[in-house]
Amino acid sequence: MGSMVLLDLMGGVALLLWGLHMVQSGILRAFGPDLRRLLSKALSDRFTAFAAGLGLTALLQSSTATALITSSFAAEGLVGLVPALAIMLGANVGTTLIVQLLSFNITAVAPVLFILGLLAFRNGPRSRIKDIGRVSIGLGLMLLSLHILLDTLAPAENAPSVRVLMGAITGDPVLCVLIGAVVTWAAHSSVASVLLIMSLAYAHFVSPAAAFALVLGANLGSAINPVFEGARRDNPASYRMPLGNLINRIVGIALVLPALGPIAEHLAPWQPDLAKLTAAFHIAFNVATAILFIGVLDTLARLLTWLLPDKVQATDPAKPRYLDETALETPSLALADAARETLRVGDMVETMLRS
Repeated sequence: MGSMVLLDLMGGVALLLWGLHMVQSGILRAFGPDLRRLLSKALSDRFTAFAAGLGLTALLQSSTATALITSSFAAEGLVGLVPALAIMLGANVGTTLIVQLLSFNITAVAPVLFILGLLAFRNGPRSRIKDIGRVSIGLGLMLLSLHILLDTLAPAENAPSVRVLMGAITGDPVLCVLIGAVVTWAAHSSVASVLLIMSLAYAHFVSPAAAFALVLGANLGSAINPVFEGARRDNPASYRMPLGNLINRIVGIALVLPALGPIAEHLAPWQPDLAKLTAAFHIAFNVATAILFIGVLDTLARLLTWLLPDKVQATDPAKPRYLDETALETPSLALADAARETLRVGDMVETMLRS
């Protein structure tokens, strides 16, 4: 019985991750170049950059994807460090919006999304319509996976052994943060992790304080991936933006974690639905972190520049300047980099011919 519950739970999580992947890939295929142009233009000040990061991540449902795109821009010098950090503050808030939406009971919408998505994907006259159908199917899969998770956890709620095990695992807030961070790092999605935490909280497997600590860990885990995947080892400056985002998360968690118990006691009577309470804490933490850091980004940028100075190296004309392997996951960005590199080579050839 226990193995079947675990298998169903893993299947629900896998379906949730695949739904998120379909939404993200569908949005990138349909609107990738437009989103890139939006991100490159909306950098006049930190507040505009914040709004751009929020909107882009709300569409992509992945702060990691936004971080990788922004990190590539920052490494190439197309985006200043302060706007890049502001984009990530917005991205951290944007990734909470789908969680807030799915905290409501809208499972009945899933069949409608499947039907509309299938019609658009099979009969769409243009590729963009087909990609929007892919997004609709992905959203339907996410709703279906949440239904599976809740149905799987409900029968196990009365099992004493399961409750003892969950109590032992989630008894220490610091351990909860570490567990949430590892799960989110492995899944590459804070949305999936927070939705799973909401399911556990709704089924009363974890206390409100433990659910909040797991959410803090999910926020930490989502900031770890860009540090390893969005930076280039031959360019120390490419680590500045993801490292700055990680510092924001760590400081925010350090400030909130000691007061987690009183926060949970104060908020629990306000919202009896623990799933909605967990979603509300998730968005409140990210909004508070954004408010705290939006005014000190200049100081943080100077600190990061001092810690990670530009690498001084001889310019090799034969070495590609704009090609970036981390952009391969975003075809529109990779094509733009290839176009810039082609123009650079063309200018170099023209100079050789004139000489």
